[in-house]
Amino acid sequence: MPEKYDVLIIGAGPAGVTTALKLAGSGLKIAIFDKDQFPREKTCGDGLTLDVINQLSLVSDRLADEFLKFSKKLPSYEALLFSPDFSRIRIPYLMKNENKPIYTCRRVDFDNLLFRQLKQYPNINVFENCKIGSIEFSETNAMLTANGVEFEGSIVVGANGANSMLARQLGLNRIGREHQAVGLTAYYIGVKPLNQKNPIEIYFLKDILPGYLWIFHLADGKANIGVGMLATAISEKKIDFKKKFEELLSTEPLKTRLANASREGGVKGHTLPLGFNNREISGNRFLLTGDAAALIDPLTGEGVGNAIRSGRVAAEHIVECFKTNNFSPQFNKAYDTEIYRRLLPEYKMNLFIQKLCKYPGLLNFFIGSAYSHIEIENGFNQAMVYMQTNSAIGKIKFILKTLYVFTLLNLFVSIFHKKTGR
Repeated sequence: MPEKYDVLIIGAGPAGVTTALKLAGSGLKIAIFDKDQFPREKTCGDGLTLDVINQLSLVSDRLADEFLKFSKKLPSYEALLFSPDFSRIRIPYLMKNENKPIYTCRRVDFDNLLFRQLKQYPNINVFENCKIGSIEFSETNAMLTANGVEFEGSIVVGANGANSMLARQLGLNRIGREHQAVGLTAYYIGVKPLNQKNPIEIYFLKDILPGYLWIFHLADGKANIGVGMLATAISEKKIDFKKKFEELLSTEPLKTRLANASREGGVKGHTLPLGFNNREISGNRFLLTGDAAALIDPLTGEGVGNAIRSGRVAAEHIVECFKTNNFSPQFNKAYDTEIYRRLLPEYKMNLFIQKLCKYPGLLNFFIGSAYSHIEIENGFNQAMVYMQTNSAIGKIKFILKTLYVFTLLNLFVSIFHKKTGR
């Protein structure tokens, strides 16, 4: 006889764990499976945006408290953005007029912090080192095998990453290269922060636009250095991406920046499925979350925030499924609708900004002419003064200034945080 549960979750990363934690008080019996043993490595940039931090309390007050006490994270109070001509702008992380930090944290540590929360709830059973075999759906249940053992449930959550076996089996992971990015990361020893605020460093370099190179400092004194670029841009420019990464690190200004640094281990790569318009992410007795649903920000390549968000939305929807005893494709469309209601406006704006970011001249202008948030605000105020005039020149200046300010602010907000974790 199969082992019977209410909810079967495949994948114990941020999306899967969040779904389980949000269902912990529902009275439902949950099984969550992962192919690895925790703690396990995860290739990532290791940055946690304000969006991620804001959402932790929406998942669980206990989780938010645990994160605040977590010793393996490092606060960063600002970002430094470098244009292709190496102009620089400083961006503090302003929320409600307070300078609050974002954090860097190795994903092996952050994911393990989330994973450990599962052990506190008796209605959540965790299965590690599990190889998922077949998955079958009928009108009455969902069946899967894990390490040869059969499990039965009412609904399955696919939270098993960019190469989700569930999405592949259902034919839902056919994402064109125009909606993919490629990331490379490596760890370095001996890279010191540029100031006491421990800024993260973002380099918009001409050869990899509309991608960027980053330097994130970590709590153990090391730095995560990586590069991300659109898959189509790599193909169009016929780039050997790993070779290009090495080339960028060995030329100025990064050569001087890393003069006293040494690499620990090798370079690791991963493919990022980027969010776009209304991809199908649910069906008969299943929901896809996180990277399995291709919810990564198309501008920044950040995926943890939307993974957590999708896990929260999935849990709320699953509760409604059990209330109505309805797990049909038609009913589950409400999950897709809610996900895209929250994310589509951001995707559209960020895709627009992404297109602008492929032009080095625009980035040189934006970053080179914007020295602080105060000057950006002054620019907007000046634009409003122009709008009060009746002259055509004044109105043209208003339009241009407003477009400049709006685009710049949205670029920075998109890269570093959302206003709310909802």
